[in-house]
Amino acid sequence: MVLSADPAGTRALHQVEAWPRDPAGVWRTLRGAQLLISGGGSLVQDVTSARSALYYLGAMLAAGARGVPLAVVGQGIGPVRRRWVLGLARRAFGRAAAISVRDGDSARTLVALGIRQPVHRGADLAFLMPPPPPDRVRALLVRWGLEAYGTRIGLAPRPWPGLLNIGAFAEAVRQFADRRRAAVAVFPFDLVRDRAVASALAEATRGRLVEAESPQDLLGLIGAMDMMIGVRLHALVFAAAQGVPAVGLAYDPKVSAFMVETGLPGLLPVEATGTALQDALAATWDARDALRARLLAVLPGFRAAAAAGVATAVAVLEASPHQEAAGVPPQRTE
Repeated sequence: MVLSADPAGTRALHQVEAWPRDPAGVWRTLRGAQLLISGGGSLVQDVTSARSALYYLGAMLAAGARGVPLAVVGQGIGPVRRRWVLGLARRAFGRAAAISVRDGDSARTLVALGIRQPVHRGADLAFLMPPPPPDRVRALLVRWGLEAYGTRIGLAPRPWPGLLNIGAFAEAVRQFADRRRAAVAVFPFDLVRDRAVASALAEATRGRLVEAESPQDLLGLIGAMDMMIGVRLHALVFAAAQGVPAVGLAYDPKVSAFMVETGLPGLLPVEATGTALQDALAATWDARDALRARLLAVLPGFRAAAAAGVATAVAVLEASPHQEAAGVPPQRTE
């Protein structure tokens, strides 16, 4: 049972059971459950706000109150700065039956927090998603007017007030693409929060605004790019999973950590524009064949680590005695 902000959409897109993720829905869904899997993504951080950390830590603690085992899979932990959030995190992670995080920084954060359970070093779960068939990718390129271009550059922004200078950033990308006669495809990963900045960048770079209908379609389209420029972490993850070299603009330590772990050199602060951005784009472009080979060489390790993280949750489930659900399980509602 997947907890979702849009249960009907989740059921339709992923063909799984889904239930509202409001506190009442979480509490109801946990009744009679055999396991709560918390992950993946940067769920426990308080940089943008403490609400995300409070919600996800609350769900983990609610599982404890219900007597439901907890497995943490594919999470990125931190940064966490508020003392009360640190206290909740210590309590919540301290009762987990299994913990698998997606990067070394997250593992070190939990150790510093005083978590005594073994922390498995996994990888982002997106590495396990298969791309769509080639025919589907070709159809998507036709749909978005990208099939006629021999060279394509992808761009995945996110709003970051006060840091990302949209005009200067777009001008640098446009000049870079024009010199290489490349099409620019702008991908809003969050179709609500990213749409405005993505639309502005698509217009300023004379590119295409590409709104994929599913994560799998997005993965396939990014695989058809020659290079990605990513502010969103998962734009960089999707690119790496498809062997596409990328330049990452780090708005958060998780972006820096991922670029270092994949061995990609194109890392800049999110506010970088002008010469620094142009130089990073050119260096990555010139080395793209070598970078693609490097990514393809390390991909099996990332996929194996992600799969091993999932296996830690399966092991908890298999070790738990089967318990019949108390009462009537949640029913499907549209």
